[in-house]
Amino acid sequence: MTNQPTEIAIIGGGMVGGALALGLAQQGFTVMVIEHAAPAPFAADSQPDVRISAISAASVALLKGLGVWEAVQGMRSHPYRRLETWEWENAHVVFDAAELKLPLLGYMVENNVLQQALWQALEAHPGVTLRVPASLAALHRRHDGYAL
Repeated sequence: MTNQPTEIAIIGGGMVGGALALGLAQQGFTVMVIEHAAPAPFAADSQPDVRISAISAASVALLKGLGVWEAVQGMRSHPYRRLETWEWENAHVVFDAAELKLPLLGYMVENNVLQQALWQALEAHPGVTLRVPASLAALHRRHDGYAL
């Protein structure tokens, strides 16, 4: 790999790493994302993935701020108004939009849809360098920073 200075290196370009990289790049930082594989392209006629996230209204606001929510909605998402969760019989929690006087609680979104929307934005951003396929082999401290 060649020597390429960057202000911030992020190992992993999934949902969290991708959102962090995009947000930092939008604030003017130069960012390098080191990722083992690019996400698979989205196919509208594919079966929905079983790995999904229930994202809240705050997460939707974050994705809107990053400029990727429209891409997510262009792929696949579904609003939810009620959510129940439990681990044991006596540890049961219910979230209900009507009870909170909200139109909805958030959206169910496939993880690969979130990853693809973020990845497309990362590819388009001039402040982001994507290193794919790649992995972190070593981290060395230098007098002027770090070498990966």
